[in-house]
Amino acid sequence: MTPPADRFARRSGLVRAAAALLVGALLVAGCGQNTHSPAPSGSPSVSSASPASVASPAIVDHTPPTGATAPVDAATWALADRLTSPTYTSDTTAAMVAGLARSGIAVYTDPSATAPEAPVTGATSPLRLLDMQVHALAVGAWAGSTFSGSELDGIVPLPDGETGMAPTSALLAGYVAAADSPGGALSRALMAGQDLLQPANLRFPAVVLILFASDVATDGGRFAAPSSSPGSVPSGTTAALAPARLMAFTGGGVAGAAYPAVAIDTICSDSANWVNGMLDSFFGALKLATPTNLPGIIVTSIWNWMVDKLEGVVKGLISSVTDAVLGTVRSIAGMIAGVAEQIASLVPYAVKVTASQTGGTGGATFVLQQTTALSGTFTATVSAGDLPAWPAVLQDCASTAQIALPNFQAHDVPLTWGPLQAPADPLLSPLDSAKTNDTTDAKGQASWPFQTSHDPGDPTGEQVNQVDFMPVAVHRPEIDQVRSRLTTALLGFIPGLLRPFVSALFAPYLDGLQSRLNTLLDARGTGVAVLVNHDKAKPTPAPSTSPAPSGACSPNPVAAGSYSGTFTMSSTTVLAVGTDPRGSVTTDKGSGPLNMTVSPDGSLAGTFQYEVQSDEVINAGLASDEMVATYTVSGSTVGGTACNMILALGTAVSTSCHDQVFGDCSGGSISLAGRQLSIGTPTSTGAGRVTWGFQNDTKVGDGPDVTTTLTVSVSGP
Repeated sequence: MTPPADRFARRSGLVRAAAALLVGALLVAGCGQNTHSPAPSGSPSVSSASPASVASPAIVDHTPPTGATAPVDAATWALADRLTSPTYTSDTTAAMVAGLARSGIAVYTDPSATAPEAPVTGATSPLRLLDMQVHALAVGAWAGSTFSGSELDGIVPLPDGETGMAPTSALLAGYVAAADSPGGALSRALMAGQDLLQPANLRFPAVVLILFASDVATDGGRFAAPSSSPGSVPSGTTAALAPARLMAFTGGGVAGAAYPAVAIDTICSDSANWVNGMLDSFFGALKLATPTNLPGIIVTSIWNWMVDKLEGVVKGLISSVTDAVLGTVRSIAGMIAGVAEQIASLVPYAVKVTASQTGGTGGATFVLQQTTALSGTFTATVSAGDLPAWPAVLQDCASTAQIALPNFQAHDVPLTWGPLQAPADPLLSPLDSAKTNDTTDAKGQASWPFQTSHDPGDPTGEQVNQVDFMPVAVHRPEIDQVRSRLTTALLGFIPGLLRPFVSALFAPYLDGLQSRLNTLLDARGTGVAVLVNHDKAKPTPAPSTSPAPSGACSPNPVAAGSYSGTFTMSSTTVLAVGTDPRGSVTTDKGSGPLNMTVSPDGSLAGTFQYEVQSDEVINAGLASDEMVATYTVSGSTVGGTACNMILALGTAVSTSCHDQVFGDCSGGSISLAGRQLSIGTPTSTGAGRVTWGFQNDTKVGDGPDVTTTLTVSVSGP
């Protein structure tokens, strides 16, 4: 078992935090090996097996995304907990149904159902989903399957030369941040811990796209959907589904082959009509909910948030909601709805990628050793949660076209590893350097074994956390033809249906929508390994030339006598972590009593102690962690002279510590003997009150950037 003192030093980062006030002058810092292992989200990628899942630490700790201004209620956090439970069960699907129902989105068992699976609350949304679609959304949320903001910007791009408008990722970030609706709250919970101020780097679960489109069309539940039966197609609409389109689905084929005539009165045709009518109602509601004369609350809150928060991200953003803004929002919402429908309809499975240490308990965190290399493995698991086979609708559509669906099980599925996304020195290397193409085993898994390098730094150097990402792509070429046919049958009308509802500027992008979207319909996931090591040793400070306490202080600026007062300190330490510009930021603030005497010759002698509140936030791409700690430093002394006060630290004792990932990290003590700082002459004297002050901002090489302020303020004779 790790001794309490050692555990305290490694887990809480006490040495670095307690010595922070000295770093600026002496470049003295300990090594707090605080381990961080939150896994980033993956991407949609099959097995009925349900592998164990680890929810994001931010979801577990209910940490809203950075930049969010609207709240997340307790009931929504409870839904997020259910959606990210360790094992996929029927309750995971039920939680997704409940979350959608709170947002007015009804879920139907099949196209013939006349009542939703769960009653909706608030205004009914025009977006309605089939049970198979909701299961796919739930599997994606559970597995961490997501789409990056930059990917969505490529799928739904702004027209060339467009100025003052926000890209898709920024619009979605604004929705997640500011939409005060049940859908907005669930989106914030599922994206817990992410930084909404960096839209292109965000990872959006597919359900967030559905919630966004629905809330724009209903103004967050303030406008109900046009009245119609669940799957009806309003008369006179261009979206009405003709039997000829289903016949086109069954005819033609590879090398001009013809398929025999078949009946089209099947689940496939029913579902196609159902989806068709639902989307037509959605686009009608979208126009009603975004009138040019009265912008809705949702759109206004999104745009105001972007104007306030994303000035440096979206250059020249129009500052108010104009007709052009509404047209852009309506266009993006319509196209996002089409994207989300395809994902929910055609991707019933997901891929999860995790990193683990061989024989270790640190999860995805590897604390590098000075002499021993560590071994680990990235593991990719392809799963459809508790779904045992292809959904009935997809089976029926394929059967109608007389195309055989491939085996639904996840074994023997081809996938591609990498390339590894890491800094120039990744600190890990594959044990099989040629392993790029792979296939899953009988359990639906594939592995990429690796070993770490030795710790490249000095044991006394500052802690450095590096994050290496391993992307995995799962492409099943045998379903390309099937997916193309299913897209035509179920969703082939979407580009044509979109055209009357999107602005003329966006119309040219509709024709290429499907080809761009195809890149998202492959299964992809990303694993993360956090490598904890040390920086190079800092230069040894030159010996102090401060006057000895014997008293060569002339003239003595402070009257002899006894003084008492307060020692206060604050320090901010910023340390690079991989390529994330935010890095690790530690803030320390403390204060406590100080008593001392001043001799006639100016020499000082005294003691002080203080309590420090420390908050450390580590950002590394999609991985993040926070540690909040309190500690006391006692046995510290005052020396030197009134012309050059010297402070020397004593012993730091932990009183409380909580890490977002590891929980309680309190306990133990650390000796800081030998750490001292010269702070010079008083900054002010008079009326029996004397103040010494010190300020410094230091950065050396690739080490931490430390800003330190401390004050000694005393009263005496």
